Amino acid sequence: MRFPGRRRHSTPTTASTGLADSASAGRIQRSGKRSRLFSAFVIVSVAAAFTRPGRTTTRVLARWLDARVGGFAEPESSVYARLFAPFLGRLYRRVADDVAAELTSRGRQRKAMIVDLGCGTGELVLAISRRLRDARIVGLDHSPSMLLWANRHATTDGRLRFMTGDAAVMPFGDESVDMVVSTLSLHHWEEPANVFAEIARVLQPGGVALIYDPKLVTFTDSEMAEIARNAGLEPSEIGRERVRGGLLSRLFVRFRLEGLSEEQD
Repeated sequence: MRFPGRRRHSTPTTASTGLADSASAGRIQRSGKRSRLFSAFVIVSVAAAFTRPGRTTTRVLARWLDARVGGFAEPESSVYARLFAPFLGRLYRRVADDVAAELTSRGRQRKAMIVDLGCGTGELVLAISRRLRDARIVGLDHSPSMLLWANRHATTDGRLRFMTGDAAVMPFGDESVDMVVSTLSLHHWEEPANVFAEIARVLQPGGVALIYDPKLVTFTDSEMAEIARNAGLEPSEIGRERVRGGLLSRLFVRFRLEGLSEEQD
């Protein structure tokens, strides 16, 4: 029987409707669960960052937890790439904006040489490349499995490259890099003084390093002063700065190291 006014095949079968509804419900449930987990993380982080009791207690907990997720550097890199990297997209875009603005203000945006230390899956390298179209960007990471993901962004002309390497022994010549940038890796450096000394070596006169790290797990002012001295630098040469931006950005701190001034060179 055909009902007046009803188009043919307008109503799916019961079986197909059930399958579609089930798949849709599954996607919504998984998406909702990820959103709730991320929201809980942000709320806890905010409470820790902006309350005095939270800062002390949570710093210890955060460092313990961070040490446990260090496994993402090897077989679990796929977990990082699929779960954490998308959540950090806003931070990467903020940092990429900072990198582009910093180099532009120095007149170095044209064909700049940029190194991303601890590049992970390469999301920051990609974000920077979209803002500085002719920059040469090298992502350096000690984890081959992370670089399997990062190499998806590599270009055949060599403009975007990814290399396995040690941040304390970078494969670049003296005074050859315009910008060194790093996110979420400073607190993992086994010998941070050696890395800062190496950064100072590769920076061109007038170049700069911007190192971003979570407030809860990064080094304190006194620890950073000791790191600077061990790197052959004055403590004042590694500046500590707030990160501009929204709520997520306020959970991070930025360290700045300038290359030699062009007058000193």
